Amino acid sequence: MTLYQAEDRSKTRREKSKEAIALAMESRWDEAVAVNRSILEQFPQDIEAYNRLGKALLEVGEYSEACSAFTKALQLSP
Repeated sequence: MTLYQAEDRSKTRREKSKEAIALAMESRWDEAVAVNRSILEQFPQDIEAYNRLGKALLEVGEYSEACSAFTKALQLSP
């Protein structure tokens, strides 16, 4: 991966993270779930995305999936 590609991936990650946060601030939880899942497809080690995903899943009543997301965040950063 070139430096340009790495910078582009980092920019994409920041933009998606901002989008996920904005959706959560507007209580658009289903959309926040989708955006955080898309982040994790590209960045499977993103602890913050797992935490945001867990919160969004709690808000839509998906408790088991929320627990899994929080557990994954803890596994990555005990």
